[in-house]
Amino acid sequence: MPRRIKASRPLLLSISLSLAACGGGGGGGTTGGDSLTGGTGSSGNQGPSLVTSPDTAEGMWFGTSDAGASIYGVILNDGGFYAVYSARDDKTLIDGVITGTGQSNSGSFTVKEAVDFNFSGSSATQLDISASYFAKSSLRGLLSYATRETKSFTAQYNPVYEQPASASLATGTYAGNVISAAGRQSAFMTLQANGTVTGVVAESECNLSGTATPRGAVNVFNLSLTLRGSSCPFGSDNLAGIGFYDIPSKQFFIAAPNTTRSNGLFFQGVRP
Repeated sequence: MPRRIKASRPLLLSISLSLAACGGGGGGGTTGGDSLTGGTGSSGNQGPSLVTSPDTAEGMWFGTSDAGASIYGVILNDGGFYAVYSARDDKTLIDGVITGTGQSNSGSFTVKEAVDFNFSGSSATQLDISASYFAKSSLRGLLSYATRETKSFTAQYNPVYEQPASASLATGTYAGNVISAAGRQSAFMTLQANGTVTGVVAESECNLSGTATPRGAVNVFNLSLTLRGSSCPFGSDNLAGIGFYDIPSKQFFIAAPNTTRSNGLFFQGVRP
């Protein structure tokens, strides 16, 4: 079953899939490997983000890794982050997601025990991240994996983060794919103007429902999702994560790791 997902934009998950940290794909094992994602961390139900802070690494970032992967991610006001990275040999393919919680301190952003969900390697790998930043400008750092492999990255700030998320603007039904350790599966997701989310993973007859709530005044939705169905990618579960609507491409992205950080549900879909 294919593990990679075709993205319609080179930097893919403009999704508020946070942080712009990471390098190309690869890896294996639950404690080894080498991809691009860090720890679970606050997934987004942690209070409002009013405006981006001039003294932290908060924001939406895009860039590249030394392995040649494209990166797009978001660092939230509480330090939680999600970063998507492409395959090294094809920047239109999503190869993995890194998620975790970090801390900003006078130009330094550090993350302990982040998790890299690498789809081509079907692994969830632990790593640490150390980065330096200029607020709302640039970010560069190093990923240190449990396997002792390291990857560096550089990224630039994307001011689209400061445009408030709107459920009414993003209302509609999105056709796309869900990615998890089970591989890539066709899926549909509907967002209503009141923030209600419903959907189905067609190939596994797995239903999802939940809510999308604008995260303060930034371009991110806090998501609370419930999976139901005996054939769900990793069983029935309650997930918390974030979502992002990309206006020009009419795409919606979801990143929601499970509570044990051993797997996650990642969705990319487009509406007519």
